[in-house]
Amino acid sequence: MVQERPVRVERRLSAILAADAAGYSRLMHNDEEGTHAKLTGLLADAVAPAITEHGGRIVKNTGDGFLAEFQSAVEAVRGAMQFQARIKELTLGEVEDRRIAFRVGVNIGDVIVEAHDIFGDGVNIAARLQALAQPGTVCLSHTVYEQVRNKLDLDYHPLGSHRVKNIAEPVRVYAVGVSAAPGRGGNQRRLLTTAAGACGLVAAGLVAWTLYTGAGRDLMGLVAPKPVEVAGLAAPQRLAGHPSVAVLPFKNLSADAGQDFFGAGIAEDVITALGRFSNLLVVAKSASFQLKDRNLSPAEIGRLLDVRYLLVGSVRRAGDRLRVNVELTEAATGRNVWSEAYDAEVKDIFDVQQDIARRAVGAAAVKLTRFERDRALAKPTESLAAYEYVLRGREHLSRATRDSNDEAQDMFQRAIDIDPSYAEAHAQLGLTLCEAVASGWTEFVDDDLARAETLAQKALLLDSASTTAYRLLAEVHLARRRFDLALGQIDRALEINPSDAESFSMRGSILVWAGRAAEALPWLDGALRLDSANARATFLLGTAYYFLDRYGESVEAMDHALAGSLGRNTQVTGRSVLAATYAQLDRRSDAERERSATLRIAPFLDAERFASQFGTQTAHDHMLEGLKKAGFH
Repeated sequence: MVQERPVRVERRLSAILAADAAGYSRLMHNDEEGTHAKLTGLLADAVAPAITEHGGRIVKNTGDGFLAEFQSAVEAVRGAMQFQARIKELTLGEVEDRRIAFRVGVNIGDVIVEAHDIFGDGVNIAARLQALAQPGTVCLSHTVYEQVRNKLDLDYHPLGSHRVKNIAEPVRVYAVGVSAAPGRGGNQRRLLTTAAGACGLVAAGLVAWTLYTGAGRDLMGLVAPKPVEVAGLAAPQRLAGHPSVAVLPFKNLSADAGQDFFGAGIAEDVITALGRFSNLLVVAKSASFQLKDRNLSPAEIGRLLDVRYLLVGSVRRAGDRLRVNVELTEAATGRNVWSEAYDAEVKDIFDVQQDIARRAVGAAAVKLTRFERDRALAKPTESLAAYEYVLRGREHLSRATRDSNDEAQDMFQRAIDIDPSYAEAHAQLGLTLCEAVASGWTEFVDDDLARAETLAQKALLLDSASTTAYRLLAEVHLARRRFDLALGQIDRALEINPSDAESFSMRGSILVWAGRAAEALPWLDGALRLDSANARATFLLGTAYYFLDRYGESVEAMDHALAGSLGRNTQVTGRSVLAATYAQLDRRSDAERERSATLRIAPFLDAERFASQFGTQTAHDHMLEGLKKAGFH
C-alpha cells in the first residue's frame, strides 16, 4: 500500500497588519450606501497606495477592514502611519459621528500561507492589537516595538500587558499615533498655588534647599521644568525615573488634641504644592497618612511607599503663635538632607508664607522657569478661619458617608461665607454635590450638577490654577456622559499638578466609562503608584481588566477594592462587574453570590441600563453579556 505524502504547508515569518473601521455597524445603520462608498474610497485612495509603497500586500478584505502582510516590521508600521495620516486628511471636514477612522494592530509572527489568507497565532495577536487600538491609532506588539523603536521616530505609549485568547503569555502593547494633549494658554499665564499658610513655608523651604545647594538641585531634579505634556505623564518610565517623596502627617504638638486636623491639613497642602513640580513624584495623602502613629524606620516607610525621600514635620500652636518644624530625610539611609523651623503669628501666617516663597524662588530664577516660579507665590485666602473650615470639610468629605457629606457641605459653605473669594472652598463644595449625585443621596441630580458646574467656574475665576476646580468640571461632564469634555478638563488639572493621584484616577475613570479600557490602564496603574491605598482606582482597574478579557486580574482587583472604603453606588457597580466577571469565568456560584449581594443594595438594578452607561457599543455588549450570564435581567 502506497502511503500518501503529507501536503507541504507553506510558512514564513511576516509582519501582519490587521485593521478595521471603528464603529462600522453604527455608521452602516445610519447611512448604509454612503458609508460603503466612503470606505471603498478610503481603501482605494489611502490604504492600498500606502501598503503597496511599503512592500506589503492586502491578503483579504473583511467587510469592515482588511488583513495585510509585509516582509518588514518597519515598513508595516510606516505604511500604517502613512495611510492613517492620509485618512485623517481625507475625512477632516466630516461630522464626527459620520467620520470613518481605522484601528490598526501590527505584529510579527510565523504564518501559514494560502492563496487568499494567512493563519497562525501571529494573525490572532494582530487582530487583538487592532481591537485594543483607538480610532486613528496603531497598536504594536512588543516584538514589533523592539524592531522599530530605534528606526522610526514616533511617540510610543506603553499600554501594559494584555491576554490574548489561546495564547499562553500576555502580550505587551504599545500605541503610536496618540495625540498629545493640546497646548493651552494656561501654561503661558501666571499660575497660582493653592498651598496655604504653613504649607507654603515648608514648600518654599524645600524649594530653597534644592536651589541654594547644587546637591539639592541634582538630588531633586528640579532643573528648568518644561510645560507638562499630559499624554506622557502615565508612562512607566516617567513614574520610575523621577525622584519621589512622601509627606507624612505633621504631628500635633499643641496642648489641644483637637488641633490634629490642622497638622494633617498643612501636610496635605504641602503634598499639593510639591506635586506641581513636574520633575518630582509626590505620593498621595491617603497612602502616606495610613502610616500615622506606626513605629517604622525611614527605610521601612520608604520601602512601603516606594519613595526615595520622606518629609516629616510637626506643628505647635499656642495662642497667637505658630511653630512649624520640618525635615527632609533620605529614606534608605535615614540621612537628614534638609531641616528648618518656622515661627509666625497666626494672623500673619499667609503674609509670611508669601514672603518666604518669593525669596526662595527669586534666588532660583536661573533654575526654575517663570511658569514654576509664579505658581508658588499666591496665598489662597486672607482668613485663617476660612482655611480651617476647608481643612475640616476635606476631613469630612473623605469619609464617604451621607452624614459626613452634609457636614462637609456645611464646612465649605462657612468658609465661603467668611471669604467669598476663596477658590478652594467653592471647588470643594462642588465636589460634595458631585459625591451626592454619584452616591444617590440627592433627588435633584440635574440641579446639583448645574450648581457644581457654577461653583467650578467661580473657583476658576478666582484662581485659574485650581486643580480641584478642573477636576470638579471633569466630574460634572462625566456625570453627563460628555467624555471628551471631561478629558479636556482633567488634562488641565494634570498640566498644573502632574503628581495628583486623584487626577490620574479621574482620567482613568473617564476612559473606562467611555469604553476605552486599554487607554485607561496606564493612568490607573499610575494612580496606584502614587496612592496604593486608592480603592476607587483599584475598582476602576478591575473594570478595565473585565473589558480587556483579563478576568482573573479583574477578580483580584475587585476583591481588593471592595474590601476598602467605597460609597454605595461604587459598591453596586463593583459587585455587578465582579458578578459578570465570575460568569465569564464560568464560576457560577461566585457569580450568584455577587449578584445577590448587588440586589440587596440595589433591588431594581437593570442589566441593559447598567451596560448602557459605557460609551461604546462594544463595551455595552461585553458588559451586558456578562451580566446576563450572571443572571441579571
